[in-house]
Amino acid sequence: MGLMEVVVATIIAIIAVIALAYSFGAGRGLVNQYEVARIALAAAQRRMETLSALPDTAAELQLGSHPSSGTDPVQVDGRTVARESWTVVAYDDPADGLHGDLDLKQVTATVSWGQGGPRETVALTRLIPVD
Repeated sequence: MGLMEVVVATIIAIIAVIALAYSFGAGRGLVNQYEVARIALAAAQRRMETLSALPDTAAELQLGSHPSSGTDPVQVDGRTVARESWTVVAYDDPADGLHGDLDLKQVTATVSWGQGGPRETVALTRLIPVD
């Protein structure tokens, strides 16, 4: 094997190692991105379960936007990774034949995250019966 073949083989090996290192870095970036998305989905589900367990007369289920401060932080290990809020609107059940009455409350829990780029959002909606 001549010197030229060794140099070419070394260059090919270096290019392969650099490409592999880049793919690991890009993969780690995607893992981090989806980690926050999973945290946001869990926060939205937790908020929805908490609200569903409350009586329909609770302050958190009054019509309008909540919380009054605008958003609540979603924290992991002491750092804020997202912001959550929820809205409650009156929903008339079309199946009961009565128009304009408050049969249900439509609750939408929204969690947003993202820094330095476009913000991402996950939203869950549920109908809660009015007693």
